[in-house]
Amino acid sequence: MRIPSESLAEVELRHLISEKDVTIAVPGGGATITGITEWVGQWRHQTVSIGWDWAVVDGIVVLVSPSEIRTNIQLVSRTGSAEPPALAQIHLFHWIESLPWRSGAVEELLAGERSLNKQR
Repeated sequence: MRIPSESLAEVELRHLISEKDVTIAVPGGGATITGITEWVGQWRHQTVSIGWDWAVVDGIVVLVSPSEIRTNIQLVSRTGSAEPPALAQIHLFHWIESLPWRSGAVEELLAGERSLNKQR
């Protein structure tokens, strides 16, 4: 789906799923927990999807690699041409960072897991 870069803020997303995934490699190591998160939404009556890998490094939840963001969005410039991949990654990264993905998804998953571990 082609979306102008400046229109990303118009896309309404909702959290679909977040889960742990121990197979994710973190550059430099140091991650205590890794996982994925997926978000879906609508833009002009079409479905959009975006997902990325996350990790807990030194107690902080971080996006693992902006170059590995998964999406059905192709960002386009004002002239309608495809944004260069590096620029598209920057736009997508900034857009993701504007979402409440840490507190609204990953931290709830981790808090729920801590609660289950305390009950055992």
